[in-house]
Amino acid sequence: MGRLKTPLLLQRGHPKCDRLGRIKKLDLSNLQLRTKDLDLKLLNRMKQLKELDLSDNLLERVPEGLDLPSLQVLKCSNNQLEDVTPLQQFSALEEVDFEDNLYLTVNDNYKISSLLPNIRKINGKETASLMNHVKILNRELTSRVTAYWEKNYQVQVESRAQARELHKEFVKSAVREVRYGPESLSDFTQWKVKMIAQQLVASKVTGKQAPVEEEVVEKDADSSPEVPETTPVETPRTPAPAGASSQEYVLKLSAFKWKKRLPSDSPPCKRARSSPPPPDSQASSQGGGQSAPAEGTQGQMGSEGQDMELQPMHFLQCHSKGNSPDDFSTQLWACAFEPTWNEGTGLPRGASQTVATCGGEAVCVIDCQTGLVLHRYKVPGEEFFTVAWTFLTLVTQDGRKKRSSVLAAAGRRGIVSLIHVRAGFCYGDIRAHRKPIAMACFSPSQETHLFTASYNKRIILWDIGLPDYNYHFRPSQLLVLDASATPLRLCPVASCPDHYLLAGCEDGCFAWDIRLDESQKKRECEMEFLFPQGPGRALKRVDGLGFVSEDVVASKGCTPGSICLWSWSQSLAGRGDKRQVTAIILAELQWSSTELSYLTLSTCPEKAFVFCGDEEGSVWMYNVKRYLHQQRQQPLQAKVAPTKILRWPDLSARGKKMNKTLINTAAVDPTFTYLVALTDTNIITIWKKL
Repeated sequence: MGRLKTPLLLQRGHPKCDRLGRIKKLDLSNLQLRTKDLDLKLLNRMKQLKELDLSDNLLERVPEGLDLPSLQVLKCSNNQLEDVTPLQQFSALEEVDFEDNLYLTVNDNYKISSLLPNIRKINGKETASLMNHVKILNRELTSRVTAYWEKNYQVQVESRAQARELHKEFVKSAVREVRYGPESLSDFTQWKVKMIAQQLVASKVTGKQAPVEEEVVEKDADSSPEVPETTPVETPRTPAPAGASSQEYVLKLSAFKWKKRLPSDSPPCKRARSSPPPPDSQASSQGGGQSAPAEGTQGQMGSEGQDMELQPMHFLQCHSKGNSPDDFSTQLWACAFEPTWNEGTGLPRGASQTVATCGGEAVCVIDCQTGLVLHRYKVPGEEFFTVAWTFLTLVTQDGRKKRSSVLAAAGRRGIVSLIHVRAGFCYGDIRAHRKPIAMACFSPSQETHLFTASYNKRIILWDIGLPDYNYHFRPSQLLVLDASATPLRLCPVASCPDHYLLAGCEDGCFAWDIRLDESQKKRECEMEFLFPQGPGRALKRVDGLGFVSEDVVASKGCTPGSICLWSWSQSLAGRGDKRQVTAIILAELQWSSTELSYLTLSTCPEKAFVFCGDEEGSVWMYNVKRYLHQQRQQPLQAKVAPTKILRWPDLSARGKKMNKTLINTAAVDPTFTYLVALTDTNIITIWKKL
């Protein structure tokens, strides 16, 4: 297609007329147009144009200098756009559609909302909730940039020249150092920080005050035409002590209006395969007050636990079947915090406030600070049991490389869904097993290596591959590890993640040699770990497993009422060639006396903590730093009391009391800033450490 001409514009315009200035709607879709083909002089004569369709072309950018004062609707989907900021020239714009532009991500939705105050719809979705989130982010970023200026650059500026010299250095430093919001929105927040910093320094030069974002007014769900995706719990301004019953929390639950879009070339969802229900379901079916009360009490805790306070931030219901606010039966199984990446050092960063949760037909990505659901991926007929994050180096069409977080989710159908979170969609599926997948985890040393554990008593190591710019990828099967019973939890051994994989199974704890330089690609387990026997220790199931350090493992299940801390290296020291290895126990942590299984534990190696929920809605927390370097104790001392027990709060939902509930899993981010707990009653609880 060549440069636009007047006859074509008149032919494609509405209403039909002989003058460009009278056209109100123009369809230029599917013409193979490039940016250079747009004649600004002709287009700028269309002062009454209200709707412009540029979809299905080859536009690299929207040109600057388009004077279309009446433009309200712009469609530019399926092009090659890389930047949405030129759209700010259309001040009257109310609706924009830029889906299926490979280089545009969810960050660009936020940029548009920040640049165009009148925007009502982006990619077919109402923007009320998004606009409010943008205001919250803008207010917080403005506060942080201002504080950063006052702390590091506040000087008496005597001349404009002096301020201009400071300008470039401050803006560059602020973009690098000021952080807020989830990692998936880092492009937007860095862009916004740069704008705020430039405005701040400009105000120092001119003497005018920098613009301040208007105060955000939160609306009740019933008073707004846009139903929010989820509403956080109303919390008091002064935090109440954790576990206090005097403060009642009200859970506002709303149905969803927004469903995550799947790419147009995605295969249709398959029906769930006929398979026996996972053992996990037994926990929920027995959860109605049949278990014994928890043993730990506040009086049993150490002084460190008394000083540690966590404030409830949000109680969310975002996995409801059919988006029903009355759904308190969907069981939530797993959560994982998004890793963060330091572009400067090429190493992972610690702090993260974005968490992925799964249960029922949905996977949600949530900002822990605001309680907003950033993404929701739904597959009818699926029941998701596990989620896992990795970083992949993606290559754009022009050869640029960029690291992005990818989320793997799997469950009852035996299919692994790979979700590019920043782009906002699932780019592919791996049909990994014929039966449900209990757990998936990525190798900490190989970004594309994914372990999947299935109810067919098999663990498979996959190389998921790197997607190209069209998201084509080629997964391959690297290893098949056979188990004698269902594997429930997977842990690459922290000190040698490319050598051994540790797994908690229905019939015990086992390890496999996973070195890829070995010729045999189908392997039996190499080691079985034996735990001390005694009264009431007939169980062999290990349903909780995690490394607290490079050497110390926390495991749960084989010893009722307790969590074992044991040493990997000390256990292997006297092994020889034996298949059965006695686990060298360092300590036993006191836990609930419940007989329920599948309430899994998690660890925070950076802070040396272990976490585990129970049948009454409490989360048991243990600081185990003192045990990480000790030798075997003979005999073992008494069980170690928890550092703190976080009690289920007094919670109401839809006028009813939400009493104690099973906590299927609880996890924290690496800095132990946020704690997220998932229940079997479709409630996600988010706490923040004070």
